[in-house]
Amino acid sequence: MLDRLLAVQWDDEEGMFAHARSRAALMREYLRRMAYWADLLDADDVWPFFDVAARIGPNIRADETVVADLETYLWNNVGWPSIANTCRAAVNWAALRSRTQTSFDLPAPFEPLLLMYERGGGFSIESDFIDLNGAMVPLRRRSEYLLPEEVVDLQTEILDQLDSDSTTSK
Repeated sequence: MLDRLLAVQWDDEEGMFAHARSRAALMREYLRRMAYWADLLDADDVWPFFDVAARIGPNIRADETVVADLETYLWNNVGWPSIANTCRAAVNWAALRSRTQTSFDLPAPFEPLLLMYERGGGFSIESDFIDLNGAMVPLRRRSEYLLPEEVVDLQTEILDQLDSDSTTSK
């Protein structure tokens, strides 16, 4: 997980705009997944950007060396606290999954967000919107994201097609 985060180009303006449509869909899918996780873990007070692993197994955290490397990287490369918090949470989620056999009926919480990062960097929160630097996603009540169907399939080909469709429809 750390390697994946270290490879993200946080200031990838070209990617932000070229993948604006897929990034918005991925953020909406992240919000949908986290709405279910928040429901399961009674985490409405910290939704949508929270550490799922801390709610499930607060004593199971990422290795100290990984945490130190992540913190150094975040300090030097990531400016927004909400992004840094999601990176920490994703690393802790990976640690939890590798150390426990616990199974959940919910999809992996951070995968859409990680894919969004990989397709053009981070986000900021402006008023009631999540600004993806090329697209805006409304930040609504958690209950409005409790949708039964996924927003977007996470396969690269489908995400690329979504972005391709947006450029051909202009």
